[in-house]
Amino acid sequence: MTKYLNKKQLQDELGVSQSTIQRKLKEFPRIKFGKYKNSRVLFPRPEIDEYIKKNFMVNSVTSERLS
Repeated sequence: MTKYLNKKQLQDELGVSQSTIQRKLKEFPRIKFGKYKNSRVLFPRPEIDEYIKKNFMVNSVTSERLS
């Protein structure tokens, strides 16, 4: 069974602010319940882990090679 994170849990997991989550919301894999602005949004944990690996791990390895 897939585990889902809410915005607060994602914020704590990534160590970023609530405004960063809001700003990057459309980039994260997510499930939105409803069509309105304040609809509940959940983030599937396995997809978030994969997103982090693709977007952050590669960048850190690339910057280490350039140093």
